Amino acid sequence: MPRPLPPAVLAATGGDPDAVRELILVCARRVIQTKGLAAASTRAIAEAAGVSGGTLYNYFTDRVELVAKAIVAHAGDLIGGVADISTRAGHATVPENLMLFTRRAARVLGELVPLFAASFSDTDLLRAIRTELTRTGIVNDPAQIVERYLLAERDLGRIRPDTDCRAAAGLVVSLCHDDAFARYLYGGRTGARPRDREIALITWALTTTSTEGESS
Repeated sequence: MPRPLPPAVLAATGGDPDAVRELILVCARRVIQTKGLAAASTRAIAEAAGVSGGTLYNYFTDRVELVAKAIVAHAGDLIGGVADISTRAGHATVPENLMLFTRRAARVLGELVPLFAASFSDTDLLRAIRTELTRTGIVNDPAQIVERYLLAERDLGRIRPDTDCRAAAGLVVSLCHDDAFARYLYGGRTGARPRDREIALITWALTTTSTEGESS
């Protein structure tokens, strides 16, 4: 028979299973963010949530499932600020919007890269994360976000009608990935790089007509 929930947890959740599950997930995310993935043991998560270690298994199959759900939930929250870039089509300028995306993506990847990188050595956790990403429908290809934005700009006539939006989106996202992995690998030695020149070059390719690019 499951142990009764502590008074503080009952007060916070009303004993509702979904609310208790969410409380545990929030605490798991906090442990992972503050102490790192390796330190996110069931004991540490249970202590943070104010429940017994055995109580966790009333709501999650095992530590792998709990940690995977916590990581993906955190990713979903972070991605929200990046995924809405398509709503900016027709507003500001194309380079300003692409620079905004790269800045937001840098913050997101700065938190997610260490978590996902740490999971690469744990095949069970990596498999669980993949399953959870699929289940929740979180975009698994960030280039799709930029591609949707560029397609909207193309429909508005702000970039060339023959633009390969998929290829351009891949270039923008590759800059973000390059910076994120460099910062993770080399630590504080590589700060956020200004990407104005790269974005200016990509925008030039998106907006310059073929006749403008030809030499006389």
